[in-house]
Amino acid sequence: MRAAILDMGTNVFSLLIARITKEEYEILEVVKIPSKIGEGGITKGILTEEAFYSAGEAMKSVDDAIERIGGVDYRIAIATSAVRGASNSAEFVKIAEERGFSVEIISGEREAELIYKGVRESMILYNELFLIMDIGGGSNEFIIADKSRIYWKESFDMGVVRVRESSPHSEPITSIEIKTLENYFRKGMESLWEAVKKYRPTLLIGCSGSFDTLRELLYPEDDFAVPSLTMERDKMYSLHKRLILSNREERSVMKGMSPIRVDYIVIGSILVNLVISTINPLEICQSSYSLKEGCMAELFETLATNRQ
Repeated sequence: MRAAILDMGTNVFSLLIARITKEEYEILEVVKIPSKIGEGGITKGILTEEAFYSAGEAMKSVDDAIERIGGVDYRIAIATSAVRGASNSAEFVKIAEERGFSVEIISGEREAELIYKGVRESMILYNELFLIMDIGGGSNEFIIADKSRIYWKESFDMGVVRVRESSPHSEPITSIEIKTLENYFRKGMESLWEAVKKYRPTLLIGCSGSFDTLRELLYPEDDFAVPSLTMERDKMYSLHKRLILSNREERSVMKGMSPIRVDYIVIGSILVNLVISTINPLEICQSSYSLKEGCMAELFETLATNRQ
């Protein structure tokens, strides 16, 4: 059988299509489609007419991808920060439901749990404690865990689209704006810094969103055939300096730059740099697996249990 998992993200709709057998599941295709459903409304708690239109257009690409693969037996959609915080979310999810998707609007805590499960599918983990960070458009999820369990997790409504909507920055961003953003993240994520002091994770794993783009910018020839990659700290810092000194036009022509990240990667890089400088990890890894892969892993486990 085949299944389609759709992550209805604030800035991007991410579609995963997999073939499921009794023994395993095989990812057949991953498609990322610009959605930008948070623009213009995320700080007001609504999904705008433009968001509905953008989502409708994105769903056409979802339909095309499913048709190309020969159809699916299961369609599951997960709606996150922009949708769960919107007063008109019930009307919005009909866009996916009308195409046969079972839609769940999940909490930030549930989002963090699925991200953890997805990351575990992408790499071999040992007994060390690690911090997972997923920088989204509407929210950022942080999880402290080891290979067997989660010790702490939290979702912060401080995603890059939400931050840029509320506080647009200059091009290039100024040093004062950088300090303001860093202080905003420090104050707004106090529980994260306290948890880091308590558990002392030694490995940082960044996934999805901004971290995918950082990997693409650092290693533009990489085809993402391997779902996780060790990131060199010195190269990451050099890229960070390059990004904060750039304007939008300069970023748009950088090799490896995703068009859907051009407006948000500076904010994402500032947050990544702040986390790295604060926790001083022994190693930094990027995982291209996140929420949708965690959902797929859960679906496979459920189907396997039902067969018994």
